Amino acid sequence: MYKLQRRAEARLGPKGRPTLLTAISATHMTRKHLFVMAAAGILFAVFGSKGAVGQTVRVSGTNVSLEPPAGFSPAERFPGFQRVDLQASILVTELPAPVSEMKKGMTKEALASKGMTLLSSSTEKVADGEGLLLRVAQKAAGAEFLKWMLIAGDQKTSVMIVGAFPQSAREELDAAIKTSVLSASWRPESAADAFEGLTFRLMPSPKLKLAGRVGNMLMLTESGNTGPVGPKEALYIVGSSVSDIRIPDLRYFSETRARQTAQTTGVANFRGRALKVGGLEAYELVADAKDARTGTAMLLYQIIAPEAGGYFIIQGLVEVERAAEVLPEFRRVTETFRKAAANEASRPTRQ
Repeated sequence: MYKLQRRAEARLGPKGRPTLLTAISATHMTRKHLFVMAAAGILFAVFGSKGAVGQTVRVSGTNVSLEPPAGFSPAERFPGFQRVDLQASILVTELPAPVSEMKKGMTKEALASKGMTLLSSSTEKVADGEGLLLRVAQKAAGAEFLKWMLIAGDQKTSVMIVGAFPQSAREELDAAIKTSVLSASWRPESAADAFEGLTFRLMPSPKLKLAGRVGNMLMLTESGNTGPVGPKEALYIVGSSVSDIRIPDLRYFSETRARQTAQTTGVANFRGRALKVGGLEAYELVADAKDARTGTAMLLYQIIAPEAGGYFIIQGLVEVERAAEVLPEFRRVTETFRKAAANEASRPTRQ
């Protein structure tokens, strides 16, 4: 149903740094898998204390643990770690898609289509299994970045860990980030709390159930299932921007962002209004669209709520023939949205 990333922000992270979604290919994915991976294009996390060198740290909101390099701290807006002074990051994403399918998209040609050059590829021992380790290069914002990318998992879930750093920091960070990425372990049976580390709260409803989390993006569906959904099932996602971004004209930004909704075409006939969501100034937009693959008429619902340094985003998508039924439910769930308090964001929350 969706592509993997929104063209502008998903390609570049804070200060022009490329994000992990530029690495993922949608080939062979189901409608649900594509939606989940599109959601992963908006990643963020809560800022925490620094981990000691050589100490294994669980990444908030995930089942993944690894040893962050010296000087890295838990990231502010994505699951993983960062070193702001060097524009370096390690991002962790879990996806409800078979790892075998993920690996199929990690070819030289597929990566090149995302603006990356494959430098090397090898199978490496990771925890109790094997992972595909890639070394790639990518230019962004006039600078060249290097990445160590690890893809691991099983036939139900994939884990992608991407360590990115500028070419200028290669001598200091190359070996350290590779070691950190390969230190990863994963315990899918531990079932991380879906709300842990999120900077917002939102209440699912009996009609729109919590289906899963990708990075720091929540997804709600009518079935609440983590597997593929039916073609008529409504989808609702909520998350936050990765990049620091200014929004001088909220209406214009909202319409532009809506047009970039992955795997939809013909987004038009905007009906918008200013409102408040969770105490934040926001803009609600409803638009017509078409499924890029099937041509099915769709209704797109979107909320953009700016915050310091970025914005929250909510999107819902449903076939037009069910719009009258589902749009009020989208709005009811949105009414429960709020920013998490500082002490609340740093701990798990059972809803």
